[in-house]
Amino acid sequence: MDLKDSRIVLGVSGGIAAFRALDLCSLLQKQGATIRVVMTAHAQKFIAPLSFETLTQHPVYTDLFDRAHAFEMEHISWSKWGQLLLIAPATANILAKMAMGIADDALSTLYLSFSGPVVVAPAMNTQMLLHPATQHNLEVLRKRGVAIIEPAEGRLACGDVGPGKLPSPEEIVAFLTNYEPQHDPRNIARTQDSAAGSHSQQTLEHLVAQTSFQPSDTSLAGKTVVITSGPTHEYLDPVRFITNPSSGKMGAALAREAARRGAKVHLVSGPVSPSFLPHECATIHKVTTAEQMLHAVQRLAAEADIFVFAAAVSDYRVAERTPQKIKRSGNSLVLHLIENPDIAQAIGCHKKPWQITVGFAAETEEMEANALAKMAKKHLDAIVANDVADPRIGFDRDENEVTIYLRTGERRFVSRRPKSEIAKEIFDAILDLVAVTPPRTTQADG
Repeated sequence: MDLKDSRIVLGVSGGIAAFRALDLCSLLQKQGATIRVVMTAHAQKFIAPLSFETLTQHPVYTDLFDRAHAFEMEHISWSKWGQLLLIAPATANILAKMAMGIADDALSTLYLSFSGPVVVAPAMNTQMLLHPATQHNLEVLRKRGVAIIEPAEGRLACGDVGPGKLPSPEEIVAFLTNYEPQHDPRNIARTQDSAAGSHSQQTLEHLVAQTSFQPSDTSLAGKTVVITSGPTHEYLDPVRFITNPSSGKMGAALAREAARRGAKVHLVSGPVSPSFLPHECATIHKVTTAEQMLHAVQRLAAEADIFVFAAAVSDYRVAERTPQKIKRSGNSLVLHLIENPDIAQAIGCHKKPWQITVGFAAETEEMEANALAKMAKKHLDAIVANDVADPRIGFDRDENEVTIYLRTGERRFVSRRPKSEIAKEIFDAILDLVAVTPPRTTQADG
């Protein structure tokens, strides 16, 4: 999304992170956006509307029954004015109202009348975030087309450590820069609820594809597969980031193969071309950074039977992102990098007995030794290794050549072929692991 000359309605709800919305508002304005702010009553306990009015030079919408604007219905006029509704921070309370269609204050009422794209950045205590009710509400909103910016992880205001922090203003701006609003999100809800109403051509194409997709076998029927795919972007400033050439083609091929075998598929994808995303057979969860990808996978972990970590996740991110574009100074630039979370290891070390984890190892030397070391360190059941130094295969290529190492000690070499066929070989190996893995049980679940 091009932020220059865009019109954004910024919704601020009542969490401790509300004060950070001021920095976000300022940064969005520096990108060329015009901002109008709507605040909940609880948000006003943390920060005064006057602060936003001073920053934006526009009145702040706080009250459905403000007599100063008696002849202007802001929830209607603002919904017509805005090109994007961004709610940051989004508390558990406002997410619940949005999911249930409750309209009892300025922000929730504006949401129901807003016909454009909606993006929310949840921020709350970790236990509140992970509560089944909150997760259900987030899933409802996703299905309606609301884009979710995954919370960051760290020390929260209450002293707990975990996911739930509002992402930095730079991360939110980076998400919006890569965000591609494609339709009125309410069209998705209408279609899922009643298959009625008008739809954009792209929405129709996705719906037809999802309706027409049929598995060709049932070998993974009843299983839920979570696949990570694509690169991650770790921003230095609002316009520059650390990344790699991953296209997401391998992850998409894996998603289609899992669905072909009857699995329910979740694809957690970094920034890739929309044409590579398998909307016809998988639920797509778009993320930008490694931390966002980790939180998305953790959110799906309880229902997953099989994890396939095919994403090329950046190993490092900058310790501190600069809020403005870094200018050329004529001097050298030193970046302080810190390690990103290892998603495969985080899941592998805490998986249930009935869960299977499969990793990828993109190597340039000592492929077998490095792959086996990663498999042991990350508690993986299998690892797929390939030589990315070979220009014929790997990143952004249509073909690959891999060796699959299994926890049983078996080693399977798969010669160069299309990635769709590589995906078949990988899931053949996964099915062999399923055969020697205990089934999901109520006791194991607990």
